Parts: sequence; C-alpha cells; structure tokens
Amino acid sequence: MTEKALSNETVESKVELVKRASNGLRGHIIEELSNGLPNFSGEAEQLLKFHGVYNQDNRDVRADRRRAGLDLDHICMIRLAIPGGRLLPEQYLAVDELAEAFGNQSLRITTRQGIQFHFVTKQNVRALIRKVNEVLLSTYGGCGDVVRNVTACPSPAPEVEALELGELSDQISKRYKPASSAYYEIWIDGEKISIDQAAGSGAVSEPLYGASYLPRKFKIGLTTTLDNCIDVLSCDLALAIDEKDPKLIHVSVGGGLGRSYSDETTKPLLAKPLTSAPRENLFEIIDAIISVQRDHGNRADRSHARFKYLVEKWGADKLREEVERRSGLELHKLDHMEFSTSCDHLGWIDQSEDRLAYGIKVPSGRIADRAGGAYKTAIRELVARFNLSVRFTAKEDVILTDIPKIAADEITATLSSFGVKLAEDYTAVSRSAFACPALPTCGLALTESERFLPAFLNSFTQLLERLSLSHLDIETRVTGCPNGCARPYLSEIGLVGRSKRSYDVYLGADRAGNRLGELYATDVAADGLVDALEPIVLLYADCAHDGEGFGDFCHRWGIENLRRYAPQPRRRSIAVAKSV
Repeated sequence: MTEKALSNETVESKVELVKRASNGLRGHIIEELSNGLPNFSGEAEQLLKFHGVYNQDNRDVRADRRRAGLDLDHICMIRLAIPGGRLLPEQYLAVDELAEAFGNQSLRITTRQGIQFHFVTKQNVRALIRKVNEVLLSTYGGCGDVVRNVTACPSPAPEVEALELGELSDQISKRYKPASSAYYEIWIDGEKISIDQAAGSGAVSEPLYGASYLPRKFKIGLTTTLDNCIDVLSCDLALAIDEKDPKLIHVSVGGGLGRSYSDETTKPLLAKPLTSAPRENLFEIIDAIISVQRDHGNRADRSHARFKYLVEKWGADKLREEVERRSGLELHKLDHMEFSTSCDHLGWIDQSEDRLAYGIKVPSGRIADRAGGAYKTAIRELVARFNLSVRFTAKEDVILTDIPKIAADEITATLSSFGVKLAEDYTAVSRSAFACPALPTCGLALTESERFLPAFLNSFTQLLERLSLSHLDIETRVTGCPNGCARPYLSEIGLVGRSKRSYDVYLGADRAGNRLGELYATDVAADGLVDALEPIVLLYADCAHDGEGFGDFCHRWGIENLRRYAPQPRRRSIAVAKSV
C-alpha cells in the first residue's frame, strides 16, 4: 500500500513533521545516546516512543531540585511489547534480572499486558534493550504512532487455548511492526536477532504505515465471545473469535478511552460493531482498516487523531464500504456485539489433565518485594523451580501456567511463605481493583493513582464493614489523569485524577465491558471520596435487584438521579485553579 494524501488537513502537527523527517524513526537518536547529557531532546523524545522508550523525570524530587537550582532528575521508562502477555520461563527470569540491573528492582505490568521498567538512566537504555532482545523479546512498537502491543485473553483453560489466541496475537504483532531497520541499527548494532523479529527490517520505506506512520497510536485487542477480560471494546480494533464457530471473527472499530480536561470535545468511546468475517480474511481486513486511518485520520490535531474520532465522524456503514473497496472483500454487517462476562483469571485454573495454572493478584501490577509480600522473589522462585511460563492479564495480574498438579500445595505454600496473598484471601473490592502508575514517573499524571489505591481501598473497606456490607463486590479503578490507562470509564467506580489532590468519580459501567460509566461527581478531594460514595452504596444495598451489580444498578437508577447525592466541586482560589 502507498500513503495517500492527507484528508482535509492543510496543517500538520509538529509531531507529524518530526516523524516525516525522521529517516525511518532514526532521527539523531544514536548521536544523542553518546552526547553526555542525562536526557534526550524533544525531537528524539517523540521518535523514542516508537522504540518503546519514554523520556521522564522523577517527579517526587522535581520541586526540591528546582528550588536548589538543579536540573530535573532525568529517567526513562522502557516498555516491552509482549503479544497476549505471554512469556516463556527463561524470558520471565531474564526481565526479572534486568529490573535489578537497570531499573528500580520492580516490574510493572501494564493494562495492555506488557512490562515497564521504571527509573532507567539514559546511559543504560541501550544495554537494557539489547538484553531484552537476546531473549527474543522487543520494545519496538511498545509506544508510538503504530499498532501497539496486541492484547489477548490470557486464559489457559482448554476451551480458550483451542482457539489459538496466543498464536494469532503473535502473528498480528509481527505483521504490524514498523518495517524500518532503525531499531536494530540503534539498539542491536544492526544484528538481526531472528528472521521473524527482523522481517523486512532492511526496508527504507514503510509499505503500510508510510513516511509519517499513523496519526496516533492504534490498539488491537483479541478475545473470544466467552470472556471480555481485556475490555476489548476499548481498542481501536476489537476482535472476538466466536466460540461456537472458531473460524468466524467479529470485528468492532473505534474504541478508545483517552480524553483531555482542556478540550471538552474529547471523550471515551467504545468500539462499534463493523463485520463478522472468516478468520482467513482477517489480515486483509486489518490492513484495509489501518490504511483508512493512515489516509484519513486527523494529522493536524493530535487530541482528535485517534481512530475513534474518524469512526464517529464516518459511521460504521461508510467505514465498512471503504474497507470493502480496499480489501476487495464483501463484508457482512455486524449489528450487535456484547459480552456476558469478564473473568479475572485469579486462583486455580484447570489447564489440562495433568497441568494447572494459578492466577496471582498483583497489587496495582507492581511485581516487587515490599512489606506486604515479596511478590518478585516468590514468582521468580516458582518460575525457576518448576519451569513455569507466565501470562500477564489486562488487569495487571500474573498467571503461572504449566504447573504439575502434584505441585499445587507446594505452589500455594511457597506463595504464602513469601507473604503473597492467595486469591481467596482478598476481599471482593480489593480483588477487582487496579490503577495506573501515575506519579512519580508519568509526565501526564495530575495526581496519585498506584500509590493512592491502597489507602482508598482501606477506607472504602472500612465503610462497607461499618455498614455491614462487607460482602458487596464493587469494582474500582484509578487513574492519575483523564487519559484513562487503567480504563476507569469501564469500571463500576472510576476515579480519574482531576488535580493534585482531587478526582472525578464515574459510576454505572458494567462489569463485562459493554457500557461506559458516567460522571457522578467532579473535583472530589481525595479524603472525601468515600463520603461521596456512601449514599450510593446505601442506595444500592437497599434498592438493588437480586443479583444486580453495582454498575448495573447505577445505570438503571440513572446518573441524573444519583447526582443529587454528589458533593459540590471543591472551591479553590483563582490562583490555585490556574496552577492545576
């Protein structure tokens, strides 16, 4: 495919100009790696995202360093793209060692089943990426305006394994890596780690992406109609294999949850049903869909450059017609796509006649040794001792697979000996909760998320105990900004960072990922969140139908009716408001 003329846009954003002039994502990255400075330039920063690298600083010390007249404490975040979140034993042990050698002794599971290394210094970036590639992993496409890490339901249950999600997610990932050899030249000194990894790496052009790549990131999710554990409808391209007819894939388009407080026209959207098609035609359809976004996505305004805004503007019918034209296929219309469940895959799972899997709840996805449990050491020891493969969930948890059934008791005993809580030891509200990293590493964070979640859960649990409602199962997700990396708009309670010490509260999403929550309260102080939720929890306890989830209840009751219980937004001085 060739790159078409830009659609109705006469002015490109600055990022577009950087990409177009980058010489296939090379820019001046090699020169900057050896210039002796602790950070990268703004231009290199944009290109590094395609290589899986984010330029950051330690925000915990930013103010103190400024007062002392010091430069920022520059650090990098390195993100591994791991299709379907699946790692072999030797791969997991390698990334565990790299966290000790180059990061902050922790591994951060992402909500798209990847791994992030935090607090990596600029001088260690190349060494870390090279080591990652030595075990046939990659950071290429972990970020940037290309197809990002492909998510897939990680369940090792036989009925899911038979649908070959892992194989398909890997095929999709390989097909849509950038063709440029820049990654291998910069980080691997031109060495091709494997034929599959480096396929097409010698090409100067980008046959699919074109010289400017895509207008924004493009996320693909893959699941089955059995289980929506990855919130697939939040993706630009949502694929669901029909468990009744595994040769059929349901395709939905235009999901994405990011939004901005500075632009009220930005909003979270769920993917709209497009077509049901034979599995054999899948790549032709994906190629055509990506090319539509390449040619018609907004390249002037990055806040409106995601595929969801093009789908909203065109509608599914027009998009289907254009995909038919580009692919040469006749596509059947998909009228409806809805899921009934979203499993957490925690606890014991039957994998085969003689093998089990065990899902470990990882608090906010941070695999680390801490006062509450030596998660990093425990998982490393079990993987090494039993040669276990590892899968990451889109809810930031770990599944250990290929466990001999005779070792089941030893597995749980080992976890407990390291202080790792078993799945059954969690309260319902703690078991389902997760958060994005936010401070101190994310440059977009307005407030705390990962570090705030434990305090919130403790207060919320105390509320439920005081009301004799400890049995309630209510899901909470927290993000430090409105971009929504932890998908708060798809949580029964979504807490979205508004300012340094406040959050917006969303209610009414369903647990299966079919419906977005709605804004219940704005700018609620962190220490007032539980009080703001108390009347709604009481209303739910008194008025919910049998078996009705909290999100479904809030949706049925109506957000306008619930808002009468919401606190007023905080009153802040003009000076404070301007600083937020």
